[in-house]
Amino acid sequence: EESFRQSLSLDTIMQSIQSTVVVERFSFKRSCAGSSRKTFAQKRTVLNTPNAVNKVSFKVENKSVLIVNTNGGGHANIGFWLSKTLASAKHDVTLCVVGEETDKKMQKAPFTYFEKDLKPMGVKTMWSNPADLKSNLSGAKFDIVCDNNGKDLDSVGPVAEFAKEAGAEQFFFVSSAGIYKPTPTPPHVEGDAVKETAGHAIVEKHLVDMKFPKGMASFRPQYLTGYGSNKDCEEYFFDRIQRGKPIVIPGSGDQFASVSHAEDLATMIASAVDNANAKDEIFNCVTQKGVTLRGMAEVCAKAMGKEATIVTYKEGSVEGVEAKKQFPFRVVHFYASSAKAMAKLGWEPKHPNLEATLKDRYAEYCASGRDKKEMTFELDEKVLATL
Repeated sequence: EESFRQSLSLDTIMQSIQSTVVVERFSFKRSCAGSSRKTFAQKRTVLNTPNAVNKVSFKVENKSVLIVNTNGGGHANIGFWLSKTLASAKHDVTLCVVGEETDKKMQKAPFTYFEKDLKPMGVKTMWSNPADLKSNLSGAKFDIVCDNNGKDLDSVGPVAEFAKEAGAEQFFFVSSAGIYKPTPTPPHVEGDAVKETAGHAIVEKHLVDMKFPKGMASFRPQYLTGYGSNKDCEEYFFDRIQRGKPIVIPGSGDQFASVSHAEDLATMIASAVDNANAKDEIFNCVTQKGVTLRGMAEVCAKAMGKEATIVTYKEGSVEGVEAKKQFPFRVVHFYASSAKAMAKLGWEPKHPNLEATLKDRYAEYCASGRDKKEMTFELDEKVLATL
């Protein structure tokens, strides 16, 4: 630091000293899964140099947080991990799952983990439809409300209205990077064009217009994995490699994708708590690195200690086979940059090593007994029969 200061002119040093800001925030870098993780404040001094990001001084205090969580799909795990992350930082968390507790979907992860993972941390769980929040939580007050469920104003609007009545200072929205228009030059950045009809984009604008005291923040995830995930992603590859079957990929296999651990997405959202740099901002909620579809097959095989056979075919070339039904990933580039979140929120992923994450997932896969189940891959066979 001393050599750095000596390289600046006297005027620059004086300007830097005058505009130095101190940031105090909780760090979420340590795991909250099965550990005695402690929360601590981290101070950071930022100099007013051309390449520095000035941060407004703030200190995170314990907040009352409501998370409205989807009852299915990959995004359900984001709310689960966000609850763990915030509770471990001593925030008061209520996790509201959309629908009813008796729904058959509750028999799957991450919902089956609530009892052993969330309740011991003090997380309160409940079930309610967005339109019923006002009656089911009548009189309740929350500092922050996060919608990890809605895709349009019809579903998010009631949650945002409730948040206003509950006195929320911040509103977080889990959007989707699927709203970006396809690009031949990945990764996507936050200013890229989005589809005109995308409900998520309409919601983002509406939330800004609602003018929450400390603003809204929107997070656009892509594919996710990690403990608690219940939507087949890596399992597609595990199923075939485990049984000595080829991985059949539509297109060249060189399409890029983002595959992130759900905990990393949760810690990014958590880093926006009381953070002035998050006010009315949109962030790609993804890990640092991308992976090609061919690379995903290779990394899965390596995590399993096996070899993968990879076959590619031209999308739409096989009658009766739709790529989106035969393969779990999009056939275009679906890869975004997290540089903005890293710069503005001071966030960084805890799980940057995809192979290590997939090793854990493969262990869970085998423990569940899925590795021994009888399976057929009819769509794959139709494609292979034409090659």
